[in-house]
Amino acid sequence: MLRRVLAPAAFLTAIWWTLTGTLVEGLVAGAVGVAFGLALFRFMGGGGRSAFRPLGLFAFLPYFAWQSVRGGWDVSRRALWPTMPLNPTVLHLELSLPSDSARIFLTNALSLMPGTVGADLRGQTLVVHLLAAGPGSEAQVRALETRVGRLFRSPAR
Repeated sequence: MLRRVLAPAAFLTAIWWTLTGTLVEGLVAGAVGVAFGLALFRFMGGGGRSAFRPLGLFAFLPYFAWQSVRGGWDVSRRALWPTMPLNPTVLHLELSLPSDSARIFLTNALSLMPGTVGADLRGQTLVVHLLAAGPGSEAQVRALETRVGRLFRSPAR
């Protein structure tokens, strides 16, 4: 039990230390921030079978950032050139992520990416609204699902 708390605590403390250095003024805020981060980590399933891996963010964030930039570029082109086609579509997808926290994270991640909204999540079924659906739209959602599965140590079934 202690080991499941020490590793994330050390990780969060290292991040805080990197951001603030040795400023004494930041110790109280750092302690509160680390405690809040640990509580959030435990809430998201940290330490269990489908535990969120904070270090997994280093692999996930570049992918997420790139997809966000691509989506933002596409949406801005469609806004600036109204002749570009829109194809709003709603997909109903059966997810294979076993943990609730991973499915919720996926839904929220989709909503942060331009042109997509995780509109509803009921059990294993995710409803996604797409601004401009194309032939690879479902594959892109599945690719994100796979990466979220790795992030939560709960690979798709």
